[in-house]
Amino acid sequence: MPPAKPGRNQSCALIVLALALSAAPRLGADVTIRYQSQITPSAALQPIMEKAMKSMQTGSETSIRMKGNKAYTTSGNWIEIFDFVKQEVTLVDPAHKTFAAFPISQFADKLAGAMPQAPPEQTQAAQAAMASIKTHVDSKMTGRTAEIQGVQAEERELTLTIEIPVPAEMNQTGFGTKLVMHIWTAKKEEALRVPAIRELTGYQNWQRYVMNPAGMLDKMFGKMPGMANVMGPMFDDMYMNPSVILRMHIDMYMPILAALAKQMPATGPTIPAIDPDAPVMQINQEVAELSSASVDASLLEIPADYAAVPADEMLRDMIKPQK
Repeated sequence: MPPAKPGRNQSCALIVLALALSAAPRLGADVTIRYQSQITPSAALQPIMEKAMKSMQTGSETSIRMKGNKAYTTSGNWIEIFDFVKQEVTLVDPAHKTFAAFPISQFADKLAGAMPQAPPEQTQAAQAAMASIKTHVDSKMTGRTAEIQGVQAEERELTLTIEIPVPAEMNQTGFGTKLVMHIWTAKKEEALRVPAIRELTGYQNWQRYVMNPAGMLDKMFGKMPGMANVMGPMFDDMYMNPSVILRMHIDMYMPILAALAKQMPATGPTIPAIDPDAPVMQINQEVAELSSASVDASLLEIPADYAAVPADEMLRDMIKPQK
């Protein structure tokens, strides 16, 4: 008797598993993906955030470069080098010519350990305040499509609503904060047509199953009382729908700021009028480069004049607020 044919769902699961297991450990094609990001506060917030505005409006870049069994990522002034064979990550700080290498399995614990710990009395107060906050996540495919860097993409809309209890005298109802995210990702079938998307899909599967980003965030949230309840649902949804992001637009609404501005005494500092129905901040990110051109192998090596430092020390520097 011939073996039974697998059902459609079983076949899809086998294909996904095969990609996850086979792509990451033996990545061969060179890949570069580079994102440009821009954070723009509303006109009403610009006087309040004058100092922060300079750095936010200049924009920033993040990138991933892959060659052989390694990936090289940059974000701001920091570099991470992942070795898929050794299962090792190396953090690099070019400004101080230092680096730290350690097993990827330790990344979450080391990152959580580097997070500042609030005093017990502040932790208890924060937990009590955050416990009263309610969140809701809505995620849907919009049906809109586009071509981005030669790749067919589809749009998903993710809305995170955060309800914050406020005193009755503020006359404020509804949500306190809302994030509306329009996320354009490569269609799944593009992994078969575009080599760069195929390699990046393998890299994301490797991150999901080996690095466990969701577990990493859980450990980080453990140092920030109540944050798991507020931001956890949004990250859960994003990690349940992994794909290569090509474009993202975020609108942040904070009608609670408009209510607070109205409550300020006339003799206090002047706060510009805030439209409760308009976003107070917009974030845009888009792929500026997607290429399968050869990646310089020297990027994946530590320069000879760089000094090794403890990973805990480097991680504390990474998350320390920049002056």
